[in-house]
Amino acid sequence: MPVFETPEPISVQIELPIGDAWIAASDRTDTVVTVRPRDPSSKADVSAAEQSTVEFTAGRLVIRVPKSWRRYGFGPGPSVDVQIEVPTGSRVYAEAAWAAFRCEGRLGECRIKTGSGIRLDETGPLEIDSSHGEVAVERVLGSARVKASSGKVRIGAVDGTAEIKNSSGDCWIGHSGGDVRINTAYGDITVDASQASVTARTAYGNLRLGAVTRGAIDAQTSFGAIEVGIRRGTAAWLDVSSKHGRVHNALESTDSPAQTDETVEVRANTSYGDIMIRRA
Repeated sequence: MPVFETPEPISVQIELPIGDAWIAASDRTDTVVTVRPRDPSSKADVSAAEQSTVEFTAGRLVIRVPKSWRRYGFGPGPSVDVQIEVPTGSRVYAEAAWAAFRCEGRLGECRIKTGSGIRLDETGPLEIDSSHGEVAVERVLGSARVKASSGKVRIGAVDGTAEIKNSSGDCWIGHSGGDVRINTAYGDITVDASQASVTARTAYGNLRLGAVTRGAIDAQTSFGAIEVGIRRGTAAWLDVSSKHGRVHNALESTDSPAQTDETVEVRANTSYGDIMIRRA
């Protein structure tokens, strides 16, 4: 179990073919790394763990699990679990063929690519590429870019811009401070509250923008309902239509906001589904 003196946040690089990674950030002055076989009775798992390397130089921690699992023929190959305890604000750059990532505490910039699920508490600027499994993030202090092939994407809050591309799965953002772009082929899209422009597009799914404040709103779906809530005090310009559904505008057309009020431009279109425009 390697232990390194790290009075400042560090950079962590992980190369993990198959397994799980658990990273915990806290107010500490050292870094602790544990690499163990998933199944201690498996010779393949034990061998992969023993051949793994852990190196630390000039504030950079590198953990490499060998890809020798390719030699074992058919089957998923050996699995290794990695546990890392780091100082708050440490940065994480990880790539895995098939590994779940669970990160606790507040991290800095994170870039993670894996074939399985990802769960993060709080990060700096974030970039994720996940093939399968749910992506769940409590808060992003900065911008967020998420690419997913199959699985739900959930971000509680993002201070900067957010971009989500998902082939199949629901997408949810609790609060966004910057522009938001969300695209999915199959799945619902929900943004509870936004402070800037939102582009939300899905082929099959409902769109719900709970409270928009300003900017341009572009909501498009082929099969699904659309709901847009506009904060009080915000003037709205609407261009909405449904080919096979009803449009309900609950805004008062007689509203004449002062010049200092916020403005939002809403374009919402669906082929099969109702549209609701209301005050938030």
